[in-house]
Amino acid sequence: MKTIFITGTDTGVGKTAISAGLCAFLSLRKGLDVGVMKPFESGLPKERKSELSCDAEFLKEASGSHDDLKEISPYTFEAPLAPETAARQEKIIIDMDMVNGTYESLLERHDVLVVEGAGGVFVPIKKGFFFADLMKAWNIPVIIVSRLGLGTINHTLLTHAFLQSRGIKVIGVILNDMEGVSDLAAETNPEMLREYLDAPVLGIFPHTKALLDGTMNRESLAEIFAVNIDTETILKTLEV
Repeated sequence: MKTIFITGTDTGVGKTAISAGLCAFLSLRKGLDVGVMKPFESGLPKERKSELSCDAEFLKEASGSHDDLKEISPYTFEAPLAPETAARQEKIIIDMDMVNGTYESLLERHDVLVVEGAGGVFVPIKKGFFFADLMKAWNIPVIIVSRLGLGTINHTLLTHAFLQSRGIKVIGVILNDMEGVSDLAAETNPEMLREYLDAPVLGIFPHTKALLDGTMNRESLAEIFAVNIDTETILKTLEV
């Protein structure tokens, strides 16, 4: 495999931060030509104030990719909704043949391709077709990004069980400490998940203010990922 899909238990769990960390690690620490793809991105206003104000741009920066943003993210929508709903709002018909062709093109020209989803595995892309169906169609192994705090056990186990039921390979789970929590749930959740998951907990991505306010550089991002995440398991999946 030379591709990985980053999904989440929900929206706002930090998929883009983890995806960017992985891209920075693979490109800077392993010297790989890393491509990125965010096939569908919602909640993107027409006029953006900063250069890195959308996920696709942040992933491009973190990976060092020179691909056009229209390839990295073929469909972008203004409304912060599921792709199917957002496309209806804007009267857009999603062409999966075009998305599939873009994916294949990116896959061919890079050593590794990191694909980031939107929301969770059961978010609809178009009528009757969900992100889990996309993962299955592309035969991509998946990393699940989960919150560190209260509620993550249920959401993580449900997401993992659903992917297993579809025959989708789960590389592991990364817990993201987005809020800097230090309560009892955050302390005990990793061990509980290790007990019940049939996949490894790959690590805890720490609360990082520089990442949240957009001032973190690629080198620091790669370092944080290398120190806190089980990169060996990921590299074995990629066979690099």
